[in-house]
Amino acid sequence: MPATFASMIETGHPVFGLDDPAADVARRLLEAGVPAAPVLDGDRYCGMASLQGLFAGRKGFPSRTTTLRSVMLDQVPGFSGDAVVVDSLGAVAALDAEVIPVLDEDMEYAGTVTKRSILRMLSGWLHADAGTSTIEIEVPPSGAKLSEIIAAIEKNDSFVLESSSKPYGATGEGQLLTFRVMSHDFFRLVRNLERYGYLIIYHTPYPESGHDDLREKALEFIRYMDM
Repeated sequence: MPATFASMIETGHPVFGLDDPAADVARRLLEAGVPAAPVLDGDRYCGMASLQGLFAGRKGFPSRTTTLRSVMLDQVPGFSGDAVVVDSLGAVAALDAEVIPVLDEDMEYAGTVTKRSILRMLSGWLHADAGTSTIEIEVPPSGAKLSEIIAAIEKNDSFVLESSSKPYGATGEGQLLTFRVMSHDFFRLVRNLERYGYLIIYHTPYPESGHDDLREKALEFIRYMDM
């Protein structure tokens, strides 16, 4: 099952109450090295206290008598702990905040998740690590089927880990297909796809950059042997 916000809650993030002195909150945020933290009224989430908001319009720290009740909090919406993270990426991306509050089934504060941890999760989910590569192929309105392209990729000692598509071209009638692949010989894969007639818009740079001439000659020999 895809990761939910509740499964990604991070421990150790500071949390404050409405009656906490704003100056102390600012110091704790600076010491913790975090830009913002949730503010609670009991168990109810009220908003985020941010360094930017605490120092806005001031030359120094807030006065000792100023509490968070009198400070403008950042109104960052809370996300349900049961919500699947990948289904909420659009809403997460729309937030200016780095720290995301998570709420339980009673809509009370449950914890926080950072955008950094979400990016780390997506990196693993999309196999964006060493040994994997990206290929983008333009497919016109009357172009090849997705299954045909995948078959062509896997025929070249490669494996499709993820694929996605989006409208492409001046009218948006074509498609841009993106593949994350694991390949025994990525150079050969790209060259063979081009030989098959596929229009490659982008591919991950070859790890053996600088040796393309030699590899091209070897590939020509392989093509000759295949004939």
